[in-house]
Amino acid sequence: MFAKKNLIAVAALATLAVSAQAQSSVTLYGNVDASLTYVKTKIQGAGSSTTTGVDSSVLTDSFFGLKGQEDLGGGLKAIFKLESSIDVDTGAQADGNFFGKNAYVGLVGGFGTLTLGNQESLFKTEAAAFDAFGSSRLMAASNTLFVGATALGGSWQNTIGYTSPNLNGLTLSAQHSARETNAGKSALTVNGGATAVAANYSAGALGLSAVYGDVRNTAGAAGAEQNKAWLLGASYDFGAVKGFAQYGQDKMEDASGADEKAKFFQIGAVVPVTQAGAVHASYGQTKVDDAKARQFSLAYHHGLSKRTSVYAGVTYTKDEQLFSITEDKTTALAFGLRHAF
Repeated sequence: MFAKKNLIAVAALATLAVSAQAQSSVTLYGNVDASLTYVKTKIQGAGSSTTTGVDSSVLTDSFFGLKGQEDLGGGLKAIFKLESSIDVDTGAQADGNFFGKNAYVGLVGGFGTLTLGNQESLFKTEAAAFDAFGSSRLMAASNTLFVGATALGGSWQNTIGYTSPNLNGLTLSAQHSARETNAGKSALTVNGGATAVAANYSAGALGLSAVYGDVRNTAGAAGAEQNKAWLLGASYDFGAVKGFAQYGQDKMEDASGADEKAKFFQIGAVVPVTQAGAVHASYGQTKVDDAKARQFSLAYHHGLSKRTSVYAGVTYTKDEQLFSITEDKTTALAFGLRHAF
């Protein structure tokens, strides 16, 4: 019954997008990424195991979305965006909520952009912009080892967001996920109460970013951890290669008051090797006290057209008691196809 309702909702939204096209700017768009994967995991003291299958979003996020705008006059526009992440291998929605990726409405004018609703966090978007693998669920070290491992990444519910106009290459952004409860500020189990600010600078081949946040809980359920984190990013396009670098720290405090600090860095590159193909490579590491996790990813991405491409990649992860209680070593191979529409 739930799946049937979702299908009806999608059909209705698609019909709305087509019928509204002539009246305002409404677009149906998305990305579909699926791959054949082989994963071998070796756990210290427990042997090894292998799995093969079909996975989704290995190189790029799989999702569909609706976005639009209306000119209100005087340089003011109304905008909206609705995006749903999907698991192509099963057809299921990837997030707990139907439009769990983005669901917001806003205004755009000379003052910048103001939005209200469920929105991808600044940590996620900034991390993806300075990682050779973007927001890949498997290959992006910034996602798997830092922002995606806590409430820093993902999407924030009950959020008000603001992005300034471009100020000679500098753009400022801010987000706040409302607490929506009368619990005190000291409570770590409240809904929301997350805040982040970011600055981006772009000048020709150079890109720089900084984001800072105080994050309690952002998904509408009780949370038992607070994160005070920051992340720096840089990129430079040399022509023959585009380089990326990131460094960040995350001070994590649980409900008992115990805290620890995670230190993360990532370096990567995208190297065009043909007119239609490029090699992506990155290395990342997160360390907490004596425990650490490291990841190396390498892939070749080849465009068959402007919207369709194929890729092959490998990721090696060594987890020394950071995300597990033992030392794990995982090697994943992927051969995939993606199509944007």
